[in-house]
Amino acid sequence: MKSQVLSPEKLRRGGRGRVLVVGALLVILLAWWWWPRSGADPSATAFHEVRRSTFTVSIVEGGTLAAVSEVSVRNEVEGTARVIYIVPEGTFVKKGDLVVELDSAQAQDQVNQQQINFEKAQFGLIQSQEQLGIQKSSVASDIRAAELKVYFAKLDLEKYEQGQRIVDLVEATNKLVQAEAQLAVNLENYKWTTNLAARGYETQQKKDVDRLTVLNNRNSLIVASNTIWMLEKFDIPKQRETFLSNLREAEKDLERVQAQSRAKIAQAEADLLTQSNTLALNNKKLERDRKNLSSTKVYAPQDGLVVYAVGENRFSSESLIEEGAVVRNRQELIKLPDTSRMKVTVKVHESHVNMVRAGLPAFVTLDSIPDEHFSGTVERVALLPDTQARWGNPNLKVYNTEVHITEALPDNIKPGVSAKAEVIITNIENALSVPIQAVTTLKGRQVVYLANGRNPTPKPVEVGMYNTKYIQIVSGLNEGDRVLLAPPLDIQEKDLEGEVLAPDEKAKVKVTNAVPASPRGGMPRGIETTSLPRPGTNGPSFGTRPNGVPGNAERPAGGAEGRAPETAQALGQGPGQGQPGAPGQGQGQGRPRFDREAMMKRFDADGDGVLSETERAAMRQAFGGGAGGGGGRGERGERGERPGAEAGAAGGGSGGEGGGRRARSNGPEVGQPRSE
Repeated sequence: MKSQVLSPEKLRRGGRGRVLVVGALLVILLAWWWWPRSGADPSATAFHEVRRSTFTVSIVEGGTLAAVSEVSVRNEVEGTARVIYIVPEGTFVKKGDLVVELDSAQAQDQVNQQQINFEKAQFGLIQSQEQLGIQKSSVASDIRAAELKVYFAKLDLEKYEQGQRIVDLVEATNKLVQAEAQLAVNLENYKWTTNLAARGYETQQKKDVDRLTVLNNRNSLIVASNTIWMLEKFDIPKQRETFLSNLREAEKDLERVQAQSRAKIAQAEADLLTQSNTLALNNKKLERDRKNLSSTKVYAPQDGLVVYAVGENRFSSESLIEEGAVVRNRQELIKLPDTSRMKVTVKVHESHVNMVRAGLPAFVTLDSIPDEHFSGTVERVALLPDTQARWGNPNLKVYNTEVHITEALPDNIKPGVSAKAEVIITNIENALSVPIQAVTTLKGRQVVYLANGRNPTPKPVEVGMYNTKYIQIVSGLNEGDRVLLAPPLDIQEKDLEGEVLAPDEKAKVKVTNAVPASPRGGMPRGIETTSLPRPGTNGPSFGTRPNGVPGNAERPAGGAEGRAPETAQALGQGPGQGQPGAPGQGQGQGRPRFDREAMMKRFDADGDGVLSETERAAMRQAFGGGAGGGGGRGERGERGERPGAEAGAAGGGSGGEGGGRRARSNGPEVGQPRSE
């Protein structure tokens, strides 16, 4: 026997080759073991075994670390101002330190101009005060003069009533008495003169003189008598009314002077009040301008860490806080947070906000320290959704929730750190739970699918509370049951249009049996069929044209090529519409229509609404036994109403199932996942 000595290099090469061969075999075995069996659902192998445990309902949301109490330093300068100095961010400052300085040139000009206006207002006030004093003195003199006129008019009236009238009457009476006495004397003289002249003792001239004297006395007597009459009849009433009129005019003049005096005084007082208000307004404006000037230098109100303010609104036009930036009035410049107490503000979705309330425990983890968590408490939940979160997505409704951290944080942790808070809603002991994706809806009820080999069965369940991964099962499952993580998709049971009412609720609504109107005399828009030739077929096949546009080709009335009578009946075609096995020969006016209800009534033996493998095999055998040419494609619905083998059955002949797999649909075959 010949021995061979192998070198170490050959031994290493041989060992490496054997390792590669063994590894390849293991990979092939693993691939064969995990490769899904033919006709089996791959998702049926993924299941969850139900166990009892403490079920924790919690909400996990991200947020930013912030101080519970912080002092905001704002720009108190009116209008806009430019930052010429700002303390660097992250600097620890003491109370009274200068942190921000704004441009003060405009504020200084305003103070100077307002100082001039204030001094003018002071001079106007002094002038109004002096003018009021002068007006009061002038008014007093005018009123005194008018009062004297009234007094003099009263005296004149009393003088006339009590003196002058009597004197005038006495004088007139005296003249009348004197005239009567003088007439009597003169008559006696004339009588004696006439007697003496008759005897020749007096001359005729003397007699004539005495006679003229008597005549004059008689005239004087008449004048004196008429004077008394005119005095009583005219002069006395006239004089009395004249003095009364003077008195009335003097009284009215006094009233006018008094009214004018009040008006002059009121005008002077109003002018004084105006000047006083003007001075007060100018004084306030001067104080505000001085405060505005002093606000150009901002000092720290307390000790703290300087943090530049950042607007929460991403669409805000405010500039960043830096030297040279223009800031508006009341704009937040810096924050001085109290780092002894911190909080995290998270945004809770509206689907969970009803479960969150103040006082719930929470745990916070910081991105900078992911291995540690800190205890906290929910302090406040917003009553209204956050308006800022709806800019990007108007349908998003989230509520700001504050979680206060109750544990002491490390000294090097500063506000602004990204954090994540988990709010504990409740803990349910000894509860059954399954992954939340394992629960689905079947016929309006919530179900899970039990893993029973190749035929998973739905199991109705009653669910309770849930978190981000699991959902509580109140009833319907037992410990140890295995449920599929991905329930089989049944397109007939899925509400793809988001309907509001369930089918049993729709049946209770009272409606009429009137036929709905259609735009083309009974032909719905968008599904009018035309016979369009397909490549590789001997006869026409069915196609659709959108919006009801008619085609130029003939419309098939007898069904697909080589279609059996059972197929036509399942599709809803009545007798006489066409001859089976004679493709494209009939010219009937009926339109082929798939009747799923008739098909399910015929082949759904157990009545559960889902075709099992045995029922689908019976359907394929019935539809595939026709005497057609085969190979036809299933009808291509415009919106994919015929899924899977049902569309394949409508394709006609023994090749109908293959055509059905090529038909366009929104989902897989009823009761079975789609596979090529």
